Amino acid sequence: MGYAVVDVETTGFAAGRADRVVEVAVVELDAAGRRTGEWCTLLNPGRDLGPRHVHRISAADVWDAPTFAGVAGALARRLAGRVLVAHNLAFDARFLAAEFARLGVDVALDGLCTMLLAPRFLPGAGRSLRACCAAAGIDLADAHSALHDARATGQLLAHYLRHGPLTGPLVPWPRVAGDDVPEVRRGHAVVAAERPDVALRPGDVVVFTGQMAEPRDVWESRAHAAGLVSQGWVTRSTRVLVAADPFTLSGKARRARAYRVPIVSEEDFHDLVGALQR
Repeated sequence: MGYAVVDVETTGFAAGRADRVVEVAVVELDAAGRRTGEWCTLLNPGRDLGPRHVHRISAADVWDAPTFAGVAGALARRLAGRVLVAHNLAFDARFLAAEFARLGVDVALDGLCTMLLAPRFLPGAGRSLRACCAAAGIDLADAHSALHDARATGQLLAHYLRHGPLTGPLVPWPRVAGDDVPEVRRGHAVVAAERPDVALRPGDVVVFTGQMAEPRDVWESRAHAAGLVSQGWVTRSTRVLVAADPFTLSGKARRARAYRVPIVSEEDFHDLVGALQR
C-alpha cells in the first residue's frame, strides 16, 4: 500500500457550483513515506481564474493547458490503489469529486487528512499547512502552488509515519477513460498578447474586465473625459474590451471573442486614449 498526496488550486470555494480546479498535483509515497513519483498540471477551467493574488496563476499560463476532462483518466490512475492524503482533505476531495461528477463519474473520496491528524502528532501547533510544517521543521517553499503544497504535505505525512504506520480507506475507483497528456506547469507560457489593430473615436463603447492596476472608476473617468462610453456588458457594438489580463477567460472575454471584439490591455488602452486626445 502507498499514499497519493493531492493538492488543488481553485477559482474559489463553491465546488459544486461555478468554481473549478485550475491546478492539481499528486505526490506518490510508499508505505514508509518515501517519495516515489509526482505529477502536476495546470488546468484550463473555461472561466476566469478567481483570486489570482492567492494562487498566482495567470490566464496565459492556462491558455493551452488541458481541461479536467482531458486529465481525468490520468489522474484517476494515479490515485487508484493508494490511500488519498491531503491537508484539509475535505476541501480537495470536494473539488475533485465535483470535477469527476461533471464527467458522470460518481466517486466518494475519503482518506487521511494531515490537518485533522495534527493534534495527535503536533500538539499545540496551528492547523494551517504552514503552521504544521513549521512545527515539524519542514520548509514550505511556495505556498498555494499545488505541487509545492503536495510535496510539503507528503513530508508532513512522512513525519507522522515515524511514529508508526497509518492506514486509511482505499477509494474504489471506476475505470475512467483518457490517455496521459503532457503536464503543463507554471511559467511555461510562451504566448504573448498581440496588440489589436484598433483605434478609438468619440462615442465608442468600451467595457472593462478584471482587477486593474488602477481602480476601475479611474479608468471609467478617463474614458468619459475622452468622449468614450463605458458600460458593464459586452455587445456586438462594443469597440474594445479592456482587460487586466488579455488572456482572461471571464464571461465578458468569452463574449468579446465570440463577437470578435478586440481585447486590449490596460497599457494599450492608455495609449489608445492618448492617441484619441491628441
